[in-house]
Amino acid sequence: MLKNIILYIVVFTVVGATSYFLQDLALSSAPTYFGPLLIKAYTFHFFFSLTLVVIFLIASKNNSFFEQLGFMYMGVLVFKIMVFAILFYPYLLGELIMPQIYRGALLIPVIIFLFLEVFFISKIMRKKRL
Repeated sequence: MLKNIILYIVVFTVVGATSYFLQDLALSSAPTYFGPLLIKAYTFHFFFSLTLVVIFLIASKNNSFFEQLGFMYMGVLVFKIMVFAILFYPYLLGELIMPQIYRGALLIPVIIFLFLEVFFISKIMRKKRL
């Protein structure tokens, strides 16, 4: 189990850092306030997604509620999106004037870490069923 957790940390770090630097490079002419905002978005999704995958790995060892893990994931996913929307509301939909391309760019970390979450959680659940 420790080996899997280390693997998750390495994959999340490498994929997150690579995608951040590629996105930062692609948006090199971004306003000065956008860089720290992008770091906050990547940090939020990195920690939330990594914690979620590790908790699901630990929870999958408990047979009493393994069958409900998929439903729990759907609820946690909705919660994650709500927390992200609340934290980043002024930038996504609020009164701050920000070009649409940068508002859309804030959603790229959502997609990247969502893919990693689904990949690892489905792998955990598939391994447990076999």
